[in-house]
Parts: sequence; C-alpha cells; structure tokens
Amino acid sequence: MTSPKILLAVGMAAVCGCTGLASAQTAPATPATAAAVAIPAIPGTLAASAATATPSLGAVLAATPGLSITGYVSAGYAHFDTTTPGLRQFDTKQNSFSLNQAAMTLSYLPTSGAGGLVNVIAGSDAKILRNAELFGSTTNSQFDILQAYAQYATGPLTFMAGKFVTLAGAETINPTTDTNISRSLLFTYLIPLEHTGVRATYAPGSSLMLTAGLNNGWNYSSSPPDARGKTIELQVSGTPSKMFSYAVTAYSGQFPLDALVSPLAVPGVAGRRDVVDFLGTIKVTDLLSFVGNVDVLSQDTPHGKLKASGIALYANYALNTQWGLSARGEYVDDKDGLITGLTGNQLKELTLTASYKPDAPMTLMAEVRQDKSDQPIFNKNGSPASNQTSLELQAVYSF
Repeated sequence: MTSPKILLAVGMAAVCGCTGLASAQTAPATPATAAAVAIPAIPGTLAASAATATPSLGAVLAATPGLSITGYVSAGYAHFDTTTPGLRQFDTKQNSFSLNQAAMTLSYLPTSGAGGLVNVIAGSDAKILRNAELFGSTTNSQFDILQAYAQYATGPLTFMAGKFVTLAGAETINPTTDTNISRSLLFTYLIPLEHTGVRATYAPGSSLMLTAGLNNGWNYSSSPPDARGKTIELQVSGTPSKMFSYAVTAYSGQFPLDALVSPLAVPGVAGRRDVVDFLGTIKVTDLLSFVGNVDVLSQDTPHGKLKASGIALYANYALNTQWGLSARGEYVDDKDGLITGLTGNQLKELTLTASYKPDAPMTLMAEVRQDKSDQPIFNKNGSPASNQTSLELQAVYSF
C-alpha cells in the first residue's frame, strides 16, 4: 500500500517538473537555468527513477530579468473613543486587532515588449474593497484581486489592460508606501481607489509623463447596473528636479447615486462625477520632505451639481535610518453635503505618526489622530459628538 511519504514525493516531483517546463518556455537556456537542486528521493518510488535536477525558484527569477515575486503582511490594532468609528476607509472597528492585509505580487514588466502583473490581497481591507466593487450587494470574503493586468511597452509608450489602482492621491492601498497608518479623508471620500479598463502612458523624458485611460468607473470591476457610461482618466506628471515632483489627475464619468450618503442617495439614477487631483512633493533634504494634495469634486444629481473640496498637507522627517516622524493635517469643505449629507459641514483632522524599523523588512508604527466636524456626526455611547480621537498600532513585514 502506498505510504503518505511516497505520495508526497511524487507530488513534489510533479510540481517541480512543471516549474522547469514553464521556465524553459519563457527564457532561453543560460548558466543560471542550468543550476539545479537535488530533490531527495525515497528508494523504490517513482520519484527515485525520475530526474532529480530541477531549476530552483531563485534560478528561474535570475534567468528572467524583470520577473519578481514580492509581498507583505500588515497587522494592527485600533482604538476609538467613539462607539461607531467614522470617516475611515479601512480601520472601522472601535477596539480591535486585525489582519489588515496579506499581499503577494507576481510581476514581469520589461521596459520593452509584453508583460503583466497579478496582485492579490487577503484580510479585512480586502473585504472592504471587495464590497465596494459589488454594486448593490455585499460579501464576507476577505480576498480580493487588487490588480491584474497585461502590459506592452515600446519606446516611450506603455499600454495596460485589466484592473489597476488609481492615478489620483498621495496615499495608496499598499501600506508599505504610506507614512501614516490611517488613510486620509481625501483618500476615503474624494478620489477613486481602483479601476478596470485600459490605460496608455507616454513618457518622452524623465521630467514629463502623460497618461490617458478609459475604465468602468470608481472602484467597479464591471459597470454598475445604472451607470453604463465609462469614466475617462487623464494625468500629467513629472519630476523637473531632484527636489520637486508633481502630478495633476482628472477623472470624469457616470457615478451611481445609490452610492451617495443619505438623504442624497437616488436609487436607479446615475450622474456625472468629476474630480481633479493636484499633488506636489518637495524633497528638502534626504531626511525632510513635504507633500501637498488638493482635490476638487463635483457630482450631478437631481438636486443640482453638488461640490466638495479638500486639502491634505504632510511633513515627513527621518530622525535616522530607523526612526521617522510624519504629520498630516486635512481640511475638507463639504458645503453641499456630498460627503456627510449635511449642508455646510466642514471636516478637519490631524494625525501624528512615529515609525521604527528594527530590521530592514519590518516597520512598526504608532499613531494618534483626531477628527473634527462642524456638525455632530459621531456617536459616543448613543450621544452625538463633533470630534473623534483614535490610537492605532501597525506592524508591516515585507518580502
């Protein structure tokens, strides 16, 4: 009778054999691909009579310049002085530990020719993103394909087709690129997060990049039932000097009014949504930098054109190779109630974050934040309140 060890050995041999075949089809033979590792075989099994030399994962990666596998794990703790936390994109639990994201990216993006990228995430953040993509329904799944696209590059032109993250904003879904734990009000309310469609980029030089695209809209993998029109994206960006970089991004297209906050939601109706995003970064020294982000948002509704705007300012300072400090201040004018549903409301927030890197792949962060609203939109034990304070901790390991 076949033992479990024998079955395991046969399975390992089959998987490794498939890996070797794939690498042979995607790259010519080189000294790197000839490098092999010995697979221990159990005497008397099929694995013992099979070839024991197959390329290692490191050899496959080395033989295909541009092919990479990366990832990270982000976990944290959040505590709010409000019963039901508000004004947050991801950290929505009052007093809770959470696995925010576990992500892996497989990419092959050569500077010339065809390539592609697949980026999958799991965790509480993935569930929130997945629900945003499912218009009119929800899921308990904590798994999301954040990005998956094919790419073709030729000279200064690059073409993409599939699902990818937005061009707008100073912050990203990926926590390893952000200097604060919590996401900004602008990130949460004024810009899209991801798109499905096509995108083309023209980069005539290092100081200028032009991007244009057509997609299904804000955060939708497919067009929502009441918004068949597509969304246009445009961006001009560049780095004129080593001290300064900029990006101006615009999105315009149909947006389902079901997604608006009550009482402005209008089921079965869509109106055009426009946003212009301005982003600038000043790198004073290798240790000190400042970032400014401004968004102007408008939405067509049966109540007329509603508008909201906001500004976020960041200051980042590296005390040394391990310790860093980051401050963020924001102001959002929700004069038509587009975000909060309250006409004439204004939002403000201040965030202070300290980061520590005990080891190169690991980052530990601690943050305190206070949100304020002109009108009492928060809930503290059943009583309305106009402010909210939170404390957050986060650990991120990258590989």
